[in-house]
Amino acid sequence: MVASLKRNSLYNLMGNLVPVAVSFVTVPLFLHKIGVDEYGVLAIVWLFLGYFGVFDFGIGMASANQFAKLEDHGQMVSVFWSGIWTNLMLGMVGAAVLLLLGDFLFEYLFKMSSVMHASVVSALPWLALAVPVITVNGICVGVLDGRQLFFKMNALALTGSFFLQLLPLLTAYLHGPDLTWIIAITVLSRLFFGAIPMGIVAFYTLGKPGPEWPQWYWIKKMLGYGGWTTLSNMVVPLTGAMDKFLLGSLVGPAAVTFFAIPERLARQGAVVPGAVTRALFPKLAAGNEKDARDASSQSLDLLLLIQTPMICGLILVLQPFLGIWVGWTVADKAGSVGLIIAATIWLVGLNYIPSMLLQARGRPDIAAKLRVLELLPYLLVLWLSIHYLGLIGGGIGLLFVTVLDMLLLFWGAKLVLFKNWTFWQSLAWIMSAEILAWDFERTSVLWYVVSIIFLGFSVVWAGYRAPIIRASVASLLGRMYGKRLRTVGK
Repeated sequence: MVASLKRNSLYNLMGNLVPVAVSFVTVPLFLHKIGVDEYGVLAIVWLFLGYFGVFDFGIGMASANQFAKLEDHGQMVSVFWSGIWTNLMLGMVGAAVLLLLGDFLFEYLFKMSSVMHASVVSALPWLALAVPVITVNGICVGVLDGRQLFFKMNALALTGSFFLQLLPLLTAYLHGPDLTWIIAITVLSRLFFGAIPMGIVAFYTLGKPGPEWPQWYWIKKMLGYGGWTTLSNMVVPLTGAMDKFLLGSLVGPAAVTFFAIPERLARQGAVVPGAVTRALFPKLAAGNEKDARDASSQSLDLLLLIQTPMICGLILVLQPFLGIWVGWTVADKAGSVGLIIAATIWLVGLNYIPSMLLQARGRPDIAAKLRVLELLPYLLVLWLSIHYLGLIGGGIGLLFVTVLDMLLLFWGAKLVLFKNWTFWQSLAWIMSAEILAWDFERTSVLWYVVSIIFLGFSVVWAGYRAPIIRASVASLLGRMYGKRLRTVGK
């Protein structure tokens, strides 16, 4: 189990990190070509479209759960076609809703120029096309997820992500900063380089099954599981997008850019816990309750020790990296809110564990109910924060809802957190990194020296607390230098 978990986690990690490396090149080029306001509008459009993925109704995750449990090929084929037909119909409904409401929402909810508004409205048919693509693709991803084919899945995702970032950028440079064209090419890239290849591989994975009509038994079973997942999936994207929606509405599209860029960078701190828990999901779903809880507790301790030095590094490097990456004009405005966002990423990593445990054990209803409880206080705090504090208020609202999510999820999953000594040590490291980062001075050599020493001590602490980390480092050093030492000995 440990070997396969490590291997699958590595595949998922690479599937997340490589697109990040590509974005380090494409984001500054996008900003240079289309401008801060247009990039902010584009970010709002993608968030808006991502929220329409809720028309999946949780069936993608429910199908992955079934593919992890089932061994009978005929049943897996029935689940596959039942999911495909159902999600195709749901995606078409979502597309119709987007076409009907899109113009109204973009006109009255977000501050943008008439030219930008016209470009976005012209692209609504393309955005509508993307909705059934997203919902159907969820079933294909569920096949590879449930059967633990993480290498294939991430290889396909990497290829799709590469073209998804490259082709819209080329469009901007060849055709100009026309949002209609950029949105259209993005949707087509997602279809031809993402969804279609993923569908072909899923189809062959199941042995090229002939088409079947959907079976009500499997639809009902997946909707029963997916209904609660859908409710959770409606709330989570809403909390993840509402800060940018309100910034765009109350402050303007430039504020969305200054929030979205550091958020995009900071979110990469969650790739490790995301990779581990995604690889852990099929095992949590297939095992018994005791084994699932033991695995979750062990994973929590390990994630705390792996993640803490990484997030400390993210916090300290965020402002200088932003200055180098997108320029000090953007970094000076985005750096402060970026530090708040970076602190939330540490909490997000912890929240993956109870959330994944609840879903794997067939209790997504608990997570859904708890997240509904979070929504109203979050929206109130977020609106007040942005109304009175502007850009920095968006970060405060995000921190508030992430802490609330942590408290409720660990309580709902009945996992111990506050009695975990590693958690409190990790929190002390994160808070110390934040204090040091807020004192950042661009030209202070002393600040950089202290930061490097601080990070070194955090790594030593993690290695001391986690034998598995020490063993991994020793094994790596042995492979790197063992051959050289043997050569010298000869």
